[in-house]
Amino acid sequence: MTILDKLKKTVKKDDSTKDLEVQKKDQSKVDQPKTEKKAIAKAADFVYYNILKAPYITEKTAMMGQENKYVFKVLDAVNKIDVRNTVESIYDVTVINVAIINTASKKVRLGAHQGRKPGFKKAIVTLKDGDKIDIGV
Repeated sequence: MTILDKLKKTVKKDDSTKDLEVQKKDQSKVDQPKTEKKAIAKAADFVYYNILKAPYITEKTAMMGQENKYVFKVLDAVNKIDVRNTVESIYDVTVINVAIINTASKKVRLGAHQGRKPGFKKAIVTLKDGDKIDIGV
């Protein structure tokens, strides 16, 4: 089950509570399905724009752009299907392959103080020939 499915379920109301609300608001003739569709659409848009944190731009990823491969930092809870759906919906391109890499945290030292640089998850997205994403490289 993807994150989108989980959010859609939380946005939708239970059938039992829906029946009670329809009985209470029967006189006002509120069109329930349209409001639910709007809420689901808003939740989906919210999720789409939060799954991709930022493009991950380095010298290596800039060279990968010539091969129609783009790298994004993503949320830790997403999977390949979520990334594919998000990139296709936001950038209007066709995704061929998605590879996900978990980058480990690293030790950082500044003088006598030690700490950790947090790890992150990144996704390498391969697009169909002819499709392109302008990420500012």
